[in-house]
Amino acid sequence: MTDAIAVLNAGSSSIKFALFAAQQSELELAARGHIEGLYTNPRFAAEDRDGNVIGDKVWGDTASLGHDGA
Repeated sequence: MTDAIAVLNAGSSSIKFALFAAQQSELELAARGHIEGLYTNPRFAAEDRDGNVIGDKVWGDTASLGHDGA
C-alpha cells in the first residue's frame, strides 16, 4: 500500500484538491483538480500528474451543490 497525503483548499464557491503519493523519501503529485461554481453552475475536473483528464462532470446551471453536496 502506498502512503498518500490529500490537500484540500475550500473557498467560498470552490474546492481545490491535490493528492501526493509517497515515493521512497519524496512526495510525488498523483492527481489534482477542483470543483467550482458550487452555488451557480457546478463543474468538477481532475487530472493525473501528467495532465491527463481522469474526471470531468458538469451538473448544469440549475444545480446548486454547496460545500456539503460537493
